[in-house]
Amino acid sequence: MLIIPAIDIRNGKCVRLTQGDFDSEKIYCIDPVTIAKQWEEQGAAMIHVVDLDGAKNGTLINLEVIKSIVQSVNIPIQVGGGIRNKETVKALLSIGVSRVVLGTVALEDREELKDILKDFALQVAVALDTKNGKLMKQGWIKNTDKSTVITALELERLGVQKFIYTDVVKDGTLTEPNYKEIANLIKNIIVPVIISGGISTIASIKQLKSLEIEGVILGKALYENKLTLKEAINVG
Repeated sequence: MLIIPAIDIRNGKCVRLTQGDFDSEKIYCIDPVTIAKQWEEQGAAMIHVVDLDGAKNGTLINLEVIKSIVQSVNIPIQVGGGIRNKETVKALLSIGVSRVVLGTVALEDREELKDILKDFALQVAVALDTKNGKLMKQGWIKNTDKSTVITALELERLGVQKFIYTDVVKDGTLTEPNYKEIANLIKNIIVPVIISGGISTIASIKQLKSLEIEGVILGKALYENKLTLKEAINVG
């Protein structure tokens, strides 16, 4: 199972939020490149980067920082946040990003999504950002009435090859994942799923591994030293 450390970028800095609340921001490092190198040195096989400004504003903001991260490490970089059209997908892939994570566009513009998947299906994952079983959009600011599982099935039929599931209620809380909803999602779909949100212990990672997911994304637990990346990789 893949263990993926996260770097969330806001105003060019490495930060973490709690439950996606921008007012809860805590800055961990003014230079995300330093953190990326640290994760690579500690054995990460991939890094998950989120442009928080982009997620909130609907357009990629921290492209230069992302480009610097890609150029500074030799492992794949997965990027999400503010990617709402095919041109942005192409721009990220052109600077060496390995996988692009789509969120809002997958919920709001199926034609644009189909156009992206036509050329880049293997380089795209779709974020299932969920709160109480319903999907969120626009940087987790807006609710939708869309069911997580039903929407995932629809997207799977459109050709989505990978999902990244995050329970917004759990994210950044250092509690534990929503195992029940994760198990229900995995039972209903075929494509691989990566899980994030509330994963803060080795026990959580072991339990998620038993659900046969593809990987987990770790954020605040690493930054707050609740566990080490090496410990997580050894379990994964």
